[in-house]
Amino acid sequence: MEDSKVIVERSDQREATSVDWKDVTSINPPPSKWTGSITVGANDQTGNTETFGAAIDFKALRQTETNRFSLGYLFNYSHANGAIAARNQYGFLKYDYFFTPKFYGFVGTELLSNTFQDLKLRVAVGLGGGYQVWNNPIKFLSFDVGLSYINEDFTYGNDEDFLALRIGANFRYKLASFLAFSDSVIFYPQLNYIGRYLLHNEAALSAPVGSGWALKLANILDQNSNPPPATEKTDIQWILGLQYSF
Repeated sequence: MEDSKVIVERSDQREATSVDWKDVTSINPPPSKWTGSITVGANDQTGNTETFGAAIDFKALRQTETNRFSLGYLFNYSHANGAIAARNQYGFLKYDYFFTPKFYGFVGTELLSNTFQDLKLRVAVGLGGGYQVWNNPIKFLSFDVGLSYINEDFTYGNDEDFLALRIGANFRYKLASFLAFSDSVIFYPQLNYIGRYLLHNEAALSAPVGSGWALKLANILDQNSNPPPATEKTDIQWILGLQYSF
């Protein structure tokens, strides 16, 4: 109608009404549903060196105008010449509530176990707030900051628990129709020991091959600035696999 108004026609339940076009946020929005991906990678070598490795990476997300749920799980295992060379697991669960289209509050938890870091289980539970810069099919960027309680259970080393800042960022960019880059980082500087920190970073390139399938190359870095005795500060994994998106 005139003056940028829209008329909603009369129905059996109500009379006709007018709405300012600037107040319309969506028309027939699609129903909220879970989306995500599953990636499987493996390698096998025989001969002078007997090696086998396998990795599974699962991520899922569900979002409405005010709520966003995200979760993920990563499992990595390999052995060489009859001995285990790597065995670790990582999982997360996060809930975001949007106060505005850009600002949100969050609560979440991350879990990590790594045999060769002497780490039976690390649990981090935190909350805070964030800002979403972009969210469209081409690019995504968000930052959040909060406070986390972290408990670490080691096989041989001394168990620890402490408070830390939680600084996180998520980035995704579609470089071309055949290539996309993503990066997710969580940084935990400890509050009781200046200079000590934990870091988890996942960067990946994916190339679609059709029908929801893609080739994916991922680099996963876990770092502990104060590791248990006889263990390295940094673990780096490379995973090349086949990804299916749903």
